[in-house]
Amino acid sequence: MIITIQHFTGTYPSFNICLHGVEGAEPFLTIKGCRIVEGNNGPFVSYPATKNEKTGKWWGHVYGGDKFNAEVFRLATQQQHATQRQAPSHDAARARQLAPR
Repeated sequence: MIITIQHFTGTYPSFNICLHGVEGAEPFLTIKGCRIVEGNNGPFVSYPATKNEKTGKWWGHVYGGDKFNAEVFRLATQQQHATQRQAPSHDAARARQLAPR
């Protein structure tokens, strides 16, 4: 599986996670609207969620395993830092193969 990250800058910076079967292929799954947020235990990947207005509780739409989340976090932050050092890019993508463990 190949993971690519597409960063979007602006008022609400976010990124999409695209999963591909092979490098260069169209993604078979895209998770839109992800962010890196600061939590009580440090930064983490925040997936799309909806707030229940009656209860105030947030309901996540996507859940990733620990290894997947760690790899997405690594790719997203690595690419974000590289983009900040270079000219800003609205739709940058970097792929890495996630080997089964």
